[in-house]
Amino acid sequence: MDRLERMAEKVGILMKAECELLGQECLVHKQRSLVIPESGTYISCTLDLNISFTKFKEDGSALNEASIYLLPEELQKFEFNLIHYPLPLPIHYKQHVSAGPSILCFRMTSKEPPEHFAQRLSAALEGLEQVDGELYVN
Repeated sequence: MDRLERMAEKVGILMKAECELLGQECLVHKQRSLVIPESGTYISCTLDLNISFTKFKEDGSALNEASIYLLPEELQKFEFNLIHYPLPLPIHYKQHVSAGPSILCFRMTSKEPPEHFAQRLSAALEGLEQVDGELYVN
């Protein structure tokens, strides 16, 4: 097993997800179930989270990317969890939030070891709970 395969396995364990290697890219397959309020009703859906790392280097760093769907009321807690995780955000970190009807897409990119990215992201996701206390990260 080479370094990239070992890293993919480690990231999969940290994210509680399946990882797929496609050449020099690792795709993390994880889903998130949401209950979205829409015009007085509620829509239940399961969304794929887009998480990957590429350009794995000898020093252990890589280009990490994720697109995470959030309810508007979750944004502040998610960002707080990312920022206050014991491993600080790396110098090479970007985030962008785009809004759709009743849902947000939080996109993040970093250059750091994939296991650091996975630890921080996993902790931020696990910190999100519905108002009634049910955890809804799959």
